[in-house]
Amino acid sequence: MEDTTLETRRPERKIQELSDQLISQIAAGEVVERPASVVKELVENAIDAGADSVEIRIEGGGIKRIVVSDNGCGIPKDQLALAVKRHATSKVSNLDELESVSSLGFRGEALASIASVSDMKVISRVAGEDAFSIADGEISAASGNKGTRIEVVDLFYKTPARRKFLKSEGTEAAHCQTVIERIALAYPEVAFLFVANGKPIINLPASSIEERLTRLMPRDFRDAHRALDAKAPALRLYGWVCLPTAARSRADCQYFYVNGRFVRDKVLSHGVRMAYQDVLHGSSQPSYCLFLQMDPHKVDVNVHPTKSEVRMRDSQAVHQFIFHAVEEALARTTIVDPFSGEIMDTALPSSPRDASAQAPAEAPAAPPSVNPPPFKYAQPKPSKANTEAYLDFSSPRPKSFQNSFPTTIAAMKVDQATLSATHAAPTPAPEVPKGPQPLGRAVGQVCGTFIIAENSAGMVLVDMHAAHERILYERLKKSFDERKMPLIPLVFTVTTEQMATFEDAREELEQLGLELSAVGPNQLSLRSVPQLMINQISQAGPTIVREVLDDFREYGKSTAMTEKRNEVLSRMACHAAVRVNRILTIEEMDAILRQMEQTDRADECNHGRPTWVQLSAKELDSFFMRGK
Repeated sequence: MEDTTLETRRPERKIQELSDQLISQIAAGEVVERPASVVKELVENAIDAGADSVEIRIEGGGIKRIVVSDNGCGIPKDQLALAVKRHATSKVSNLDELESVSSLGFRGEALASIASVSDMKVISRVAGEDAFSIADGEISAASGNKGTRIEVVDLFYKTPARRKFLKSEGTEAAHCQTVIERIALAYPEVAFLFVANGKPIINLPASSIEERLTRLMPRDFRDAHRALDAKAPALRLYGWVCLPTAARSRADCQYFYVNGRFVRDKVLSHGVRMAYQDVLHGSSQPSYCLFLQMDPHKVDVNVHPTKSEVRMRDSQAVHQFIFHAVEEALARTTIVDPFSGEIMDTALPSSPRDASAQAPAEAPAAPPSVNPPPFKYAQPKPSKANTEAYLDFSSPRPKSFQNSFPTTIAAMKVDQATLSATHAAPTPAPEVPKGPQPLGRAVGQVCGTFIIAENSAGMVLVDMHAAHERILYERLKKSFDERKMPLIPLVFTVTTEQMATFEDAREELEQLGLELSAVGPNQLSLRSVPQLMINQISQAGPTIVREVLDDFREYGKSTAMTEKRNEVLSRMACHAAVRVNRILTIEEMDAILRQMEQTDRADECNHGRPTWVQLSAKELDSFFMRGK
């Protein structure tokens, strides 16, 4: 029996050129995935044209109709026909310009791709000239303002198979809104109006970047973010990162821009995630809006038709720059200015300092309080030496304050005469501590868990276990001994890619404390590891090493060893921290407050939860309806 399988699979057909229409439809499959793709391309063209006002209107989720109008430079009549042809653009003209693209568009495919799958009409007017339109290759006179208006009707009617893959009109409209918000964040100087089915959805006037951020980012981000602005040779990273306490369950609030272009790049996002590794645990996702400016010659945006991916010439250096910039921003602790009562960001010292040495010679006097004077409490002032002792809750308490707290009800009783005398002649309340003590002075403890402190802004509540846990954790990290522990050689198999990565990253692996050697074409021998990680390595050594090698291959850096080390140190800090229901003395409470003020990341515990909150005097008054 004759086998006809080959003939069925590979029929004899002549090689022929594809028609321009089919070529455009094939290209459209990459450029135009859904209505949001059309909106993105047309809005980016408007920004490239110098527009400072863009209006987007859609109907039926953008499937029925999309209209994008701008007040940019417009397209001259003699260039209209060329503008809608494939690979026709004004943004690049040679290889050097392609390798240093600074505009959002440059391929010259958008309009041709859109026209190949829909009915498209372009109306444009250059300043000082009449308006003209082009539709189906026909140019005619039209009316319109300066700029360009592009109308797209019945998307994908020419390719009905693609239309079946679209979602509901509401879903497609939501995607269009997301695209507009992404672009609007990067171009606050441009006004945007987005109308869906006749209903205004977005109306953003030209503004500052801070105002634009406030309008578009979620409330939890606006209420808990840190600004950063870091510079390096030919690099600048600025924007906002959200505090770990406002982390989200989904990665739906992560915006990263390279030279004004929204991108999804695993190296860049890994650098940010790496900076959060020590304050964000589990599956929680950080939120951020970051802008990276770099030499266009050192980044290739011609990687994907949608231009959402980039390739950097020195990705490892950029990765480390982003990591350190974000990590430094997160390490700053938000404190309260004890003199103005305002919240401010300040970089805290990395090592404990003597509070008395930091105080200015003549600290400004605290502003007069409009509220009744606080409860009088005689507050001891611990020195730097015994502050360390107060924080060591595993050792016996210093004799100087072993009996500071009354231990019986009888000891707390006060006779009526004493009460009357106190009421008749109140003693002036002590002043709020001056100098660098923004968390104020401890006045008591409640629920066996929280320290109550007073500063000029009002009341501070501190979770003593969470705060002490962070203090100890940061100390352990700084004093961690990187000594190596020899092992009985552990031989395991790796992939060809992992072996090649090992050869390229020997020095970096040695710095991580991993002593490895090749013992075969695809076999490595692990001979020593950091002493603190001996138990983890003995249980899952090959898995951890493979993970490290994969990280180096993909990102040029690995956090696997640091994460494992931090897991151990975090557990140590948690077990050593003061426990709930431990009754503390005023000196112990103050010691925790002072150390918090000198500890990086003291706003959150090791698990990303807040360690303290500020309640203003106004908030306290409102609880009791004072002033009403």
